[in-house]
Amino acid sequence: MATNTPRYGAQNILELEAATQQDPYNANTWYELGVRQQSSERESKAIQALRRCLAIDPSYLPAWLALGVSYTNESNRTGTYNAVREWVTRHPDPRYIKIVKERAGGALESGEPKKLVEILIEMARTPGEAQQVDADVQIVLAVLLNAMEDYPRALDCFLTALAIRPDDWLLYNRTGATMANNGRAEEALAYYYRALELNPGYIRGRYNLGISCVNLRRYEEAATHILDALVLQDSEGGDAVDEIVEGSGNRRGVTSSALWDSLRTACLNLARADLASMCDRRDLDGFRNIFNAGISLQQMQG
Repeated sequence: MATNTPRYGAQNILELEAATQQDPYNANTWYELGVRQQSSERESKAIQALRRCLAIDPSYLPAWLALGVSYTNESNRTGTYNAVREWVTRHPDPRYIKIVKERAGGALESGEPKKLVEILIEMARTPGEAQQVDADVQIVLAVLLNAMEDYPRALDCFLTALAIRPDDWLLYNRTGATMANNGRAEEALAYYYRALELNPGYIRGRYNLGISCVNLRRYEEAATHILDALVLQDSEGGDAVDEIVEGSGNRRGVTSSALWDSLRTACLNLARADLASMCDRRDLDGFRNIFNAGISLQQMQG
């Protein structure tokens, strides 16, 4: 199975949207758009694109995995379970087909995640060529365990996958996020930084880094990272009309409420109600002017 790591330096969202219009039955293009939306912290748009991909080609395993990630991020456990179940039952490897037939019974249709975890663990323990670990199985298992809030075991799976794919920025981010969810925000920072070294334009990685800094009460640093994510997201463009501030008339780019809300939290913790008000207005240019002038948020007078 191909990794669902999007290509670094690939087309931006506007270009990918145009490609889907030109060739609306190309499952791979819809997948590329979905994972790009996901990496750009636009979860609802990611889900739409990934579901379109799977409507065209239900056997597209990377899209089922990516959809499971999006549903986990949306706290939709049922959606995550269903996506992981589809990944498991549609996998073409004869070793895994045998395991599913022997172990599944009717349990997979009943929505029992523990049974699905057991099947994935057996798949993970099944040796492949040269006794290599299947990183994809580890990642899928980690996604399901994350949805179940079993963060220690999910972390073990992500770390195992990272040992096989040491240059995968998505894995570094997911490992960091799992650490943060497990109360290890300080340790998570190194994984976010590594993800950004591998892909400086990775919006979700910058956003997650900012959230960890908020949790560590490093509010000015958090604001800087979240603002960087907003600037990158704005530059991506995309047809996300539902996320545009009503009446703004600004179609240059689209920024999400989650990022603005997080930036507002950081500003309020810096005792900067004026900057929090800028967040309410989504005044990205105003923040740009502050940072372009080389003024820190704490130095600037309200």
